[in-house]
Amino acid sequence: MQMNSSNFIIILSIASLLSNVSLAQIWTGTHEIKLDPHIKLVMLNKVNPACRIAGRSEDIDCSPATTLSLIYKGITYSYDNLIEPWEGSFFIYFVKLGSNSYARDLNGDGLKEIAIYPAVCGNSPKSRAYIYTVKEHELLPYGTATIFGRLVYLWQT
Repeated sequence: MQMNSSNFIIILSIASLLSNVSLAQIWTGTHEIKLDPHIKLVMLNKVNPACRIAGRSEDIDCSPATTLSLIYKGITYSYDNLIEPWEGSFFIYFVKLGSNSYARDLNGDGLKEIAIYPAVCGNSPKSRAYIYTVKEHELLPYGTATIFGRLVYLWQT
């Protein structure tokens, strides 16, 4: 079978598009990522222990409470402001940016990216993870990832 130039252009276009997309499966989330001996990210989800007691009062707030910290060379930096939009409504996790890693250099600049995922309750087939670059003690916005079911589609920018 002989390939004409228009078919070749279409194949190159699709290959170019796919080279900018990474796929990862969301099988698990984690609350801690250790990038190296000097950098660790911790995201804790807590629910008031009184919520586990049968017959609890309606006055008890049973919404999830989440904190996000980056520990750099022993100093803790709070990044709760990044998760404020979902605070009290969703459990929030770090999710994998590839088949085996929660931190990955997506754009080849030598810095790792991480993804934060607010676990959307219900049956929405599409949701979003938020990606940040970790630079020493900073979390810098990188982009977003679209999540369909258990697959993460990372559109690199």
